[in-house]
Amino acid sequence: MSFRSIELLNLVRDFGTDITLTKITGGAYNPATGAIDGSTTTANAAQGYLYNDTSGVLGGNDEVSRGTRKCVLAGLALSAVPDFEDTITFNGDQLKIIAVMTIYSRGLVMGYICSVQE
Repeated sequence: MSFRSIELLNLVRDFGTDITLTKITGGAYNPATGAIDGSTTTANAAQGYLYNDTSGVLGGNDEVSRGTRKCVLAGLALSAVPDFEDTITFNGDQLKIIAVMTIYSRGLVMGYICSVQE
């Protein structure tokens, strides 16, 4: 199922729910532990709408991983820009952002479409 950008933003307005966007910043990779040391996290309140993503299932070269969903975030009131590796907490589930697409209208950021996985 595909949507036009304005339809997605209307879904957020009409049916969106409170979510938490957790930004992960800083830190450095530690080869001894295989983890990132010294990173900080900041929780940001946001409005979002989650839906199942079935694009790429039929035909094409797209690969769909189990548990991949889309989260549309309203952009005008968002205090932080979502990015790869940030997390979204919704209904007790913590979802990792694996890709972000920005929705523009006349040069303004109207929202973000985030591909997320559990």
